[in-house]
Amino acid sequence: MSLRILRITVPVVLCTTLISGISVIVSAQPPLGTSTSAVPLQQVQHVLVETLALTERGLQNSSAIHQIVSDRLTQAGFTPISDAKMPHDVTVRTKCEEQKTWAGPSKHRKGSHPSAASSRLWKGPACSISYRYQGKPAIWSWEVRTSFENPRKAANAAGATNSGSYALQELQAQLTKDEFPLYLAAEWGQSDRLIHLYQQDSNQLDRRRLILELLGPLTSPAALLTIEKATKTPELAVTAIAALGNQGEVAILPLVNILDSSENPEHRLVALKALGEISTHSSPPTLYDVFLKQLQSHDPRMQTIAVRGLGTLGDVRAATPIETLNIQAWSNPSTHTDIQALREALNWSLYQLDASSSSH
Repeated sequence: MSLRILRITVPVVLCTTLISGISVIVSAQPPLGTSTSAVPLQQVQHVLVETLALTERGLQNSSAIHQIVSDRLTQAGFTPISDAKMPHDVTVRTKCEEQKTWAGPSKHRKGSHPSAASSRLWKGPACSISYRYQGKPAIWSWEVRTSFENPRKAANAAGATNSGSYALQELQAQLTKDEFPLYLAAEWGQSDRLIHLYQQDSNQLDRRRLILELLGPLTSPAALLTIEKATKTPELAVTAIAALGNQGEVAILPLVNILDSSENPEHRLVALKALGEISTHSSPPTLYDVFLKQLQSHDPRMQTIAVRGLGTLGDVRAATPIETLNIQAWSNPSTHTDIQALREALNWSLYQLDASSSSH
């Protein structure tokens, strides 16, 4: 049996690294030898790492997987620990299989792997990553897969005789690239760690974009400041502006400034979308005037976002200007998809506003 356990001690400065194609399981069981007081997830530093490798021939040596996961977590600022008796804050478990075991549906937080919804349909080689905290399994999970689903065919094509060993080797290669540590840091609300990594990785644009996305829902003054500064960097601006939409009402002013002052049409469009996202969670009075103004835009995409925003706010004052735009849109003979989207938005918002009026 080849179950290896690794502990990670993390310094106070938070750092996170992601590995593409991996599903990480972190378990936070009250470790042997640890104090009874639980460390908040935002302050997790010591990580006990457990790894398991399975093929059709049974349990395999998982030392290579264990080392890779440990290295990736170390790069993110965590300190790996191998002895389960040593103090640790959380347990991360990585289970790699030649043929993924069906585990049933699972819930995934916003910002998790894009393929999370379809992960249970995957039957090929996969590493599942999850965690436990205070003795309880977390809802969060991550999955790393190979580029192929049939390990036997892939092994034959590569001239390998052992499909199980080949699948595990390919999974190890994916683990070295996947960004799962970043997603773990986001899951644990460790914005300081993410910001530290963002500042370190000044030359890795894709990684910085991912960190900005993950910082979006982590509302804090430091996160807001980091994202707002990124809107001034051309290569990061679109991602940063969208991330502001997840910061809530505190991001309204910077988004309105972008909407009013930017000369980049795409930046203005994304800024209005971000404001629309905020309107789904709150109804600050300033948003009504912002959306109302954009009804006069010459870009039907901007008009569509503004119309939906007004419908979401439910302010019945918007009924008359939206009805005016509705007549214009349906009088337009164009069959362009943007015009059709605008018409649909108009119908939806008028219905919402009518319902709001009736409720009053």
